[in-house]
Amino acid sequence: ERLIAGAGARGVAQTMLHPIDVLRTRLQAKGVAVTLNAETFAKGVAPQFFLAFPAGATQFAAFEWAKERFAAAGMKGSFAELSCGAIGAIAASVIRVPQEVIKQRVQADIYPNALVGVSKCFATDGIAGFYKGYFATVSRDVPWNALSFMFFAQAKKAYKLFTGRTPEGQENLMLGAAAGMTAAVIMTPIDVVKTRLMTGGASGGIIGVMKSIIADEGAATLMKGVLPRVAFL
Repeated sequence: ERLIAGAGARGVAQTMLHPIDVLRTRLQAKGVAVTLNAETFAKGVAPQFFLAFPAGATQFAAFEWAKERFAAAGMKGSFAELSCGAIGAIAASVIRVPQEVIKQRVQADIYPNALVGVSKCFATDGIAGFYKGYFATVSRDVPWNALSFMFFAQAKKAYKLFTGRTPEGQENLMLGAAAGMTAAVIMTPIDVVKTRLMTGGASGGIIGVMKSIIADEGAATLMKGVLPRVAFL
């Protein structure tokens, strides 16, 4: 049931928001024109749709499994929640990183479609090619999860302090969205590095790529795609 719920949630949400993700990738990738038309916005939707389901299933199942383990050990609160979120994100990365590699390369016009992309990626770099930018992806997703949880908890406390009551329903939705968007802004430089690594616009470690981008294109480049990323999340 957790697998089905997690897969459905991730698959439907990300596929509906796919055009925003295309815009983010094309803004962040080096030397790619931001062409706004229906054909462009559909680029990479196949790996997005088909792999979002197993990635979502893996993340939510791992998250729930970790929650049970922490609860059985008598560990609750923020640390347990953050740890569970990290475990979920790391588990999903086994599927999510290959998904991102193929999807972003199609979005950036490197591959014409996902099938050609899988064939070329494997022929050129083997299995390792599907995990290009792995460390950057995990370095983006795990802190984003942690920051989102932390900001959400603080936002709920602040809401209760100012209103005298605990937030409910729509209020929690708005506070959660604000928390996720704030965390997204903070992690955007890592997201730019991840996109550059996956689309061949850079090579090396996270810090090295950041330094290279700042030297060649200016520090503002590290915030490219921040608006679509915030809107997406």
